[in-house]
Amino acid sequence: MKLENKIEELNSIGVQVIAICKGTVQDSQITKNKTKGLFSFVSDPSGSFIDSLGLLDEGGNPFTGEDTARIGKMLVDKKAELLWFRFTENNRVRIASPELISKIGQVINNRK
Repeated sequence: MKLENKIEELNSIGVQVIAICKGTVQDSQITKNKTKGLFSFVSDPSGSFIDSLGLLDEGGNPFTGEDTARIGKMLVDKKAELLWFRFTENNRVRIASPELISKIGQVINNRK
């Protein structure tokens, strides 16, 4: 199930989704339109921010061999503290939305 279909559930537990894309601002806008604008998008064409997060997949684009961003999910609090993360081995693997929401909910409930 697509994450945008779970946006109300995420909002109800106080989670804001921000997608970081290696593409251009225009690429990010196209993707934002596909998700009906429910997420905030950050464009990082150089990949420097993505690399600083450990998410750069060197040569990861199977069609062009260009660097791309690995799929990763992070839960960061308002103090910029990393509470939970899950990174994938490549850009074709994703965590299922119900599992993601369950994990995030557990972390949030354990902090209370």
